[in-house]
Amino acid sequence: MSVAFFPGYTLTQDDLKIVIRDSMGAPTDPYYIRYSLFDVTTSMEVLIGANDRIPATTGVGQYYSNATLPLDSNIGNWLIRWNFRETVSSPLIEAVQEFNVVGQGTVISITGNAAQDLLIKRLRILLRDNNPDRNYRFRPPSREEFLQAQAQVFGYIWEEEELYEYVLMAIDFFNSAPPVTGIDINNLPDRWRTTVLMRAAGMACGALAMNWIADEMGYSISGVSLDLEKSSKYESMKNNFYGEADKSQELAKRSIKIIKGLKQPRYGIGISSALGPYSSPGVQSRKNFVSGSRGGWS
Repeated sequence: MSVAFFPGYTLTQDDLKIVIRDSMGAPTDPYYIRYSLFDVTTSMEVLIGANDRIPATTGVGQYYSNATLPLDSNIGNWLIRWNFRETVSSPLIEAVQEFNVVGQGTVISITGNAAQDLLIKRLRILLRDNNPDRNYRFRPPSREEFLQAQAQVFGYIWEEEELYEYVLMAIDFFNSAPPVTGIDINNLPDRWRTTVLMRAAGMACGALAMNWIADEMGYSISGVSLDLEKSSKYESMKNNFYGEADKSQELAKRSIKIIKGLKQPRYGIGISSALGPYSSPGVQSRKNFVSGSRGGWS
């Protein structure tokens, strides 16, 4: 699910929202736009409240639901259906967003830590997976969308648990590269944060490439060929992220100061060399670097 809310919660402009854009990508107000809420906890859609509600708006093409979820809402899967027309003569287009209603005692965050949640949020932004359920463009529907009555369901590509694990693995990778460091997700320095997120983004793309390998197919009928192949695109993105992470990591590790040198004797005979005498406390100077049994300098 993309989002989760408690029973009795009043939705805001940061929750169930949608942005309508024209074919050029500019926000635009449609001729008609409405939404309806449905409880699907029983695997059947049950309309909650009024049908075809008028959404609130925050600007051109920007709409959101400001409904209040009932206090006796069923716990489980819900959805909101957006219906809109670009012009008065345009066909009705439908977009669907899924969400969850959870119990009051439920911890929505998988980490329970604000700093860790922020890392996951930043990783989503890097992967462009932060707002999957608000952007819709008026474009001719693809064949698949047409067969589904032009309905499109929005949802995150990666789950919270996945991104959390990728961040942990990226930190492990960073620590193991020489010189060895000992940072963890709770004390990640800001200057190394982007390096870790780049590595985590590469891992996320690599995992998705493996999923697409299982779904790839191709066939040819009467001279017409169809190939469904996306794994190479995610593989390419993985390599790009890894390349940036490697360069960033190299620079980050250079910033770590390593002090190497000879261990100086604290007591005993002083030593003189081409590098000069030791003159720290407890070590004899050049004038007195020979022990008393051999005499001193005059």
